[in-house]
Amino acid sequence: MPMKLASIDIGTNSTRLLIAEYKNGKFISLARKMVVTRIGGNLDRDGKISGYSAEKTLEVLSGYKQLMEKEKVSKYRAIGTSALRQASNSDWFLSYIYEKLGMQVEIVSGDREAYFSFTGAVRDIDIESILRGVERFRDGNCSRSKVSYKDRSRCENVLVVDIGGGSSEFILGSHNCSIILTESIDMGCVRLTEKFINSNPPPIEDLNNMRVFIRKELKNTIEKIKKNGFSFIIGLAGTITTLAAIDLNLREYSREKIHHHILSLSKIKQIYKNLCSLSLQERKKVIGLEPERADVIIGGTAVVLEIMELLEENIIVVSENDILNGIIYSLVDF
Repeated sequence: MPMKLASIDIGTNSTRLLIAEYKNGKFISLARKMVVTRIGGNLDRDGKISGYSAEKTLEVLSGYKQLMEKEKVSKYRAIGTSALRQASNSDWFLSYIYEKLGMQVEIVSGDREAYFSFTGAVRDIDIESILRGVERFRDGNCSRSKVSYKDRSRCENVLVVDIGGGSSEFILGSHNCSIILTESIDMGCVRLTEKFINSNPPPIEDLNNMRVFIRKELKNTIEKIKKNGFSFIIGLAGTITTLAAIDLNLREYSREKIHHHILSLSKIKQIYKNLCSLSLQERKKVIGLEPERADVIIGGTAVVLEIMELLEENIIVVSENDILNGIIYSLVDF
């Protein structure tokens, strides 16, 4: 019997929805929505969700609820992540949403968020096909990982990296979704922007300070990942998919073209250098970059670069399947 399910992710930068149909043991995506609500804006400074952000998020959730009712969704799960974990008035926000919409939102831990992201990215992928694509890309490009692909391919582990607005999740697991390591760092594109990007284009000194900060925050996590090893990296969330859209020169967003696109370190460096040279208004005109994300893309891209360089990895596989898919999976007993 077909069953329609929905997942909602209230993140630091955006609020997203996925509606899927579960039929004959398979999931079919029916609708996927994203609106930048910036609920984590100025959170490090004020410690609270602003009234403006709360109202904007309420408006978006109201629209999502109407769509779920129209699609006759039988079960849904709405979660809050980094911003709601941090905000001192999270309880007020949850009560406010429930009072206005009758919608229950649960705040999940960083580890639980990481688990949803990993299962969403890995559960339904063809690992062998991905590995072949990674091997072809490495063989056909001069920018090859310092650790050879043949050495890495012996390792069964997959590293999933989810760079959000307020935090970044690192999940190391096997191809069959057995989790080995989860790490959540309170460092995302919104927080980095508010901390380091004070003018546009940003001065070299600010960019260097941001890089030093990111490396310090990543140090312990990177050491743990290196100790366990991995075959390849899967990148999730808006920063990664935006970099893919810029690389593909997409005037219109295409989930099909972006999903499992392979980004090279050299290409990301090139994109980053260009973005850092532009004013905010100029960045908003970059093909593939949504104007609403133009102010935080530099901070997010800096995280991607440092992760790849510290792990001595020259490619990253982009995934459109992410935490929303993982939340959907949690609604079904397999």
